[in-house]
Amino acid sequence: MKELLGIPVPFEDPVLIFALVMLIILLAPMAFKKLRIPGLVGLIFAGTIVGPGLLGLIERDFTIELLGTVGLLYLMFMAGLSIDLNRFEKLRAKSIGFGTLSFLLPMVSALYVGVTILNFSFPTALLLGSIVGSHTLLAYPIVERLGITKNTAVTMSMGGTLVTDTLSLGVLAVVAGSAAEDLGTGYWIGFGTSVLIFVAAALLILPRLGRWFFRNIRYENNIDFVFMVAVLFTTAFFAELAGLAPIIGAFMAGLLLNRLVPGSGTLMSRIQFVGNALFIPFFLISVGMLVDLQVLGNLSVWFMAFTFSALVFLGKGAAALVTRFQFKFTKAESLVVFGLTTPQSAATLAVTLVGYELGFFDASAVNAVVIMILITCLVGPWLVEKFGRAVAIEEEEKPYLTSDAPQRILVPLANPETSDALMDIAFMVRDAKYDQPIHPLTVARDGADVESQVAKGEKMLSHAVIHAAAAEVPVNAVTRVDMNISKGIARAVSEMLITTIVIGWNGQVSTKRAVFGTILDQLQKESDEMVMVCKIEKPVNTFERVIVAIPPYAALETGFDSMIRSVKLMAEQVGGEMEIIASLDREKYVNKSVKAIKPDIEFRCNSLEQWSELLVWMNEHLKENDLFVLVSAREGSLSWRPGLDRLPRVIAQKYPGLSFISIYPSEAVDKGAVVQPKKRSSGLFDELNLIKPERVRLNLKQASTDQLLEQIIKDDAAFEAIDIERITRRLLEFTADYTPEVMPGVLIFESHTSKVNEQILFVGISEDELNVEHTANPVHIILVILSPKFVKSEDHLKGLNRILKLIRPGEDVEELRKAKSTQDVVKFFMTKRGKNS
Repeated sequence: MKELLGIPVPFEDPVLIFALVMLIILLAPMAFKKLRIPGLVGLIFAGTIVGPGLLGLIERDFTIELLGTVGLLYLMFMAGLSIDLNRFEKLRAKSIGFGTLSFLLPMVSALYVGVTILNFSFPTALLLGSIVGSHTLLAYPIVERLGITKNTAVTMSMGGTLVTDTLSLGVLAVVAGSAAEDLGTGYWIGFGTSVLIFVAAALLILPRLGRWFFRNIRYENNIDFVFMVAVLFTTAFFAELAGLAPIIGAFMAGLLLNRLVPGSGTLMSRIQFVGNALFIPFFLISVGMLVDLQVLGNLSVWFMAFTFSALVFLGKGAAALVTRFQFKFTKAESLVVFGLTTPQSAATLAVTLVGYELGFFDASAVNAVVIMILITCLVGPWLVEKFGRAVAIEEEEKPYLTSDAPQRILVPLANPETSDALMDIAFMVRDAKYDQPIHPLTVARDGADVESQVAKGEKMLSHAVIHAAAAEVPVNAVTRVDMNISKGIARAVSEMLITTIVIGWNGQVSTKRAVFGTILDQLQKESDEMVMVCKIEKPVNTFERVIVAIPPYAALETGFDSMIRSVKLMAEQVGGEMEIIASLDREKYVNKSVKAIKPDIEFRCNSLEQWSELLVWMNEHLKENDLFVLVSAREGSLSWRPGLDRLPRVIAQKYPGLSFISIYPSEAVDKGAVVQPKKRSSGLFDELNLIKPERVRLNLKQASTDQLLEQIIKDDAAFEAIDIERITRRLLEFTADYTPEVMPGVLIFESHTSKVNEQILFVGISEDELNVEHTANPVHIILVILSPKFVKSEDHLKGLNRILKLIRPGEDVEELRKAKSTQDVVKFFMTKRGKNS
């Protein structure tokens, strides 16, 4: 028996064996990285060095085989979990077409070469085809670092991975089944039946079991992780009972639980951490131990290795070339696709190992596959690194959208029971490419017990930091002391340049006039940033649909694009369907606006004849696992109406178990980036030229709505008596479904009409209270805006929004109400326009 430093070789002490393996996992990737060799290839090399093929320090005994099998199953499970099903669905046709082509070209070539040149049997040649037809997204971290993961070519490649790996494992299942001695009709009928039963049972049970678990079992001591691992190995075992390879069961388990595990959540981080740190390295080391260095001296091994590599490069290269011309990709994009789909790793190793154990491959073939893995894992990432930079430059040259500006997310915490849910929402709306931290915040009210409040808040922040660390999300915990909680939050928003506030609500309202409660209502007035008021009743990973209700004219608000981006990011993480609800007259514009905002995910648009039918729609269509998002508005914005303020209270009372979020889009100028100003369309308002003294009407008298409108426009030289009647009728059509009240005390009427050749603004003011139908408050100011037919509807409405931004609720309304002359009114608007410029 050989010895090393007095210790028998191979090692038999389990503590020493485990210590050596852990040192290999620690040191091998670092050492090989300096040689520009991927870490996983380094672990395979290390396994070869310490294994029986060279130094013989560790035997490939039962324990190593067990851990290697666990690592293999875990690797396939992670592959199923990591596939972005939303991106796959978005480019379904392209992904399926490319994936099928990327698999079939190498497969057909491998069948011909395997049978005619390598003298493989037909089943062995099939297995070779499934090896070279699959691919692993080894270079994905590179495209993620370069910020091109949303590129169509990259997304297509990622979707194609699902197709190639599924086809590869499907071929493995058939070939593995054919290894049985009795291959008669009865065998295939039995095999097919057992496979169908297994697949049907998995499809029916796993998603429902997962949702039931996460909905009913509270997180405690990583029980969610234990549940996932239990499902993984149970499904793999039943796949084996059905006659399939266990890795197919593991891959299916990952796919079926995919939508329950948000990519940025704590559970996914735990799964990836355990896999990448322990199980998968054990598998790679065990594969390296299969390499027999004595066999490498045989030229036939090198011949097979280069033949396998040529099959990969030619097949994948041809598929990338075809798709380049088919989908009009650039040269750089095509080479990135080639680089992404060239590396062989996960499915390759899985199929090779199973084929070896079943006797289809000998040691020479296994060694050839390992050499092929090394070659492809060196070439693929190099191509992606080189040409991915060119793609990144092309992406940067595309027009910049304000919705792509970096986020800074603040999460005010007050209730330990809801803090995890709020942090999870923040994780999902966070765009990871900007690497901005989440800012959990607690505010202690200044007073005698301020120290105990601060201590209580810091305890809550500590828990939030731990929760974020488990999800691998950077955080910057913040504590504030203030006499007023809402002012403390607003101060943090201002000091830290926050763009998004994620805050909780318990569904209770303190007074009838309150929207949410004192703190939340004050916060909306104190801050212009986007506020997400969350009432989360279920774990975020159990949502199946994200339903977004968009009121009329909300798509014209300043912060609409950023708000929709956040909702899309959340829907992407949830992994479920996204549906939009909009009024029929605004559906086309809303659909176009939402579609133009990244990320690109599929959504369905539902239209309402009238916005007031929203609650009826909810009664008929809401489901148990829906997340309902209501796009709301602050007083004084174009889309605000009194009914919007009442909706959260009504929803909370009518649907107490519904998880919903009320979002107030930002009204602030984007802090995240400098954006070149867009050229103003000729159809847009010029506020300074519109506001003319001769079209300001003071001292309006109480009357019906149509008579009030006639008071405002009747004396204008632009109209004849018959025109005034028609215009008044058109203006009143605006109120048929949607109240003209845009803030307490202010009404707005607007219309397109052929009776004017230029845009006209009338301002009607009454110091006394006017009672107008369809309004919730006494009226003091009435704005009438008319545009000629040639002005585009959207330009007309955007200009309308800019006019409204000049008047803020409260003090501004009061100042206009008390104006003594038309010049005072004009001066007011001129001053406000100057401040907003």
